[in-house]
Parts: sequence; structure tokens; C-alpha cells
Amino acid sequence: MADGDTRSRVALLLRRAGFGASPSELERYVKLGVPGTLDELLQPEKVEEDFDGLLNSLSGHLIDLQNIEDVQTWWLYRMVRSRRPLVEKMTLFWHGHFAVSNQKVTNPLAMHAHLATLRQHSLGNLRDMLMAISRDPAMLVWLDGNTNRKGAPNENYGRELLELYTLGIGNYTEADVRAAARAFTGWNLNGAEFFFNRNQHEFGPKTFMGETADFDGGDIVNMVVGHKATAERICRKLFAFFAYPNPEPALLGSLVGAYLDSRYDIRAIVGAILRSDAFYSDESRYGHVKSPTEYVVGAVRMLGAQARERSLIALMRSMGQDILNPPNVAGWAGGRAWINPTTLLERFNFAARLATARGEPNDGGSIDPVKLLGDDVRLDDGAKVAERLAGLLDIELSPESHAALAAYVQSPLTFPPYVTGAPNPQQIQMATDARLRGAIHLAVASTENQIG
Repeated sequence: MADGDTRSRVALLLRRAGFGASPSELERYVKLGVPGTLDELLQPEKVEEDFDGLLNSLSGHLIDLQNIEDVQTWWLYRMVRSRRPLVEKMTLFWHGHFAVSNQKVTNPLAMHAHLATLRQHSLGNLRDMLMAISRDPAMLVWLDGNTNRKGAPNENYGRELLELYTLGIGNYTEADVRAAARAFTGWNLNGAEFFFNRNQHEFGPKTFMGETADFDGGDIVNMVVGHKATAERICRKLFAFFAYPNPEPALLGSLVGAYLDSRYDIRAIVGAILRSDAFYSDESRYGHVKSPTEYVVGAVRMLGAQARERSLIALMRSMGQDILNPPNVAGWAGGRAWINPTTLLERFNFAARLATARGEPNDGGSIDPVKLLGDDVRLDDGAKVAERLAGLLDIELSPESHAALAAYVQSPLTFPPYVTGAPNPQQIQMATDARLRGAIHLAVASTENQIG
């Protein structure tokens, strides 16, 4: 039997390297232990999954990929149901990193293809990712690569490649930006497809990062992907995504070494992070504010709710994360920026909607409190109910939160005004159901469940 520490570590892995797990999923992973769980997460190609086949059967009937809300819904559907959770989590990471928005692209099909590119390279080689992104039609529209021509280079993509995607501010000059822009001239679109337009490419010498040659876009990618500043930037950002901001210098140094030794292998970096002692530390466990996507998808997965993803998209937007429509080229700020009085209220409202969902057309799905709590928990035992809900969400309730939740469960049931005499069994059942749904609401909305 697995000890509590193994269970706790596996649960943390599944929350950070995925979106959390239902009780049955968690049991299966706990049997694998931490090493076995890591192996499965990091080698998703060994796990059978056929979302592409499902999409083909639904496309044009239930899903219209020319509608951005359908593309958003489809991605959320994958996040809720995927058996390769790290792939979807990494796709979310890269979406925040490259931050392409349909607000400008205005092409849902291109955004769907962009997501497929992020997913394909999510755990691959960063050089391959950067080459694919440099030719990605959605990116070419987003940063005006389709207007980058000989004699009038557009600097937008070259600038963001250096500033946001690789080196970071302070590690390049304005002359480098101009040289990068010239190197990418002619990387245009022909209709909706990438097209290298030789007639619009500036052949000839360019000086970039102190070297002079007839560089093209691929040369620029090769030069920046192996730069130590890129290694530090990517490793630092990945560590913050999975654990906490600002890793210790020695730890960052080891990750940078792994990045360079592996020739830019993203899987190697993620594996090193998820195997590190720092990942399982208290600073990591209690230092990560859930993004709206993590909060919503996690609650649905961990409580085994039957969700209607389309309704969840609008709720996530109200919490500050409209996937496929990030706020700017730098993506979402994340961390504590996720929480303010407005977004906290929206999280509270989501928790209420999830807890009270009974399968009605507009309530976002359904949830069965009695089934969720299990046969071994008396429904009027406040302490046990609180303990079980904390276990389902893998949160550590403070003594005050635990006591308040237990007291709420054990308080006298309330009945509608028409119940004037002794309530009948059906009325008691309905009141108990409402009480348990209220307890689920409080647990999901708790401060403890905003962290994780």
C-alpha cells in the first residue's frame, strides 16, 4: 500500500503536470508510484488516445472549426478528458509563451492549427518548435510576418522572437532586431499556408549577435536557441510554471546545463523539474496560484463532474483567462495577478454553478454529491464530509476552514416555506442534497483551493 507521502507527491504531480485527477485516476497513478507516474506523464506517446479521430467524427456536425468558441470548447474538452495530461498542460504553457490571439488572427481554423503545432512540439525540441512557430500561419498574421518584405522589413516577429520567445531584454541590440527582421523577409503566406517568397527575401550579409553572414530565419533560430540567455529564460519560465518563481541559482544552473547538454530538449527540462526536490517543497506546494484554466479544469476532473465545456469557456473568461485570446503579446501575467476582488467573485460563482449542477440545459453539467462522497461517509458527519472533500480536491484545509465547513454540514437542515410540518423522507433528501452541494461549493471556492 502506498504511504501518505507517495500519495501526496503523486497528487501534486497530477495537478501541476496536468489538471488533477479523479479518485479512480489517482488510485491508478498511486499504484505506479512517483517514478511510474513520471514515466507515463513524460512519455505520452505510449498512452493510447484518439482525439483526432473523435474530432473527425464530430467536425461539421457538433463542432465547427470556423467558429472560435468551438475551437476553445474543443481544447477545453481535451483538457478535461485527456489521458495525456502533461501534453495539454504544456500546450497551455506554450500558448501563454507565444500568446497568439484570435482577436487579430480572426481565423479559427488557423488558431486550431496553431494549437496543433504547440501540442506537437510541446515536449519536443525547442529549435523545432521555434522553426515551426516561425512558419505558423497564425503567428505570421499575429506579428505581421506576412508583410515582412525586402526593402521594407517588418520588425515585429524578429523583435518578439528575441525579447519574449528566447533571449529576453538586455541580451540583444536594436541592430540585432533589424538583422533578424531582414533574415525573415520573404517568410510570408500564400493564402492560408506558409510560403517562402524568394523575391521578397533580402539575400546578402547581415550582422547578428556579432557575426556577419547571409543569414536567413533558420540561422537566426539556430543562433538564439543555443544562447545561454535563452536557456536561462526558458528554464526559469518552465520552473515558475510548474513550481514557483525565481528558482535558486544552483537549481537554475542545473536546468540550464540539462537544456544545453540535451540540445534544447524540452522533455529533459520538464523531467528535471518534476524530479527535483524543489518541486515537492513547501514553497512549491503552497506557492502556486491556480490560473482560471487550472482552477476550472481541475475542479471538473477531480470531482468527476459531467461538464458542458462550452459554458465553462465564458466562466473562465470572466475569471481573466480567455484562451486563444490572450491580452497582449506577453500573454497573461499569472501568479497573484490572477486574483482580485472581481475574479475571486467569479471563481466563487463558478464553484456555486459546478456544485449545484443537476444536468439542466444551462447549468454547466451535473454532479452527484452522494456518489462523490462515497458510501463510507455519513452525510451528517461534518468532519468526515469536510475531510473527504479536502481529499477529493487534494487541499489541506486550515483548522478554521475545516471547522467552518464541518459546522455548516452539521447545522440544522432548512426547508422551503411550504414545509410546515414534519418533513417527509423526500423533503429531507432534497434538503440534504442542497446542504452537500453547499459544502462542495464552499470547498471548491475555499482559499486553500485557489492554491495548488
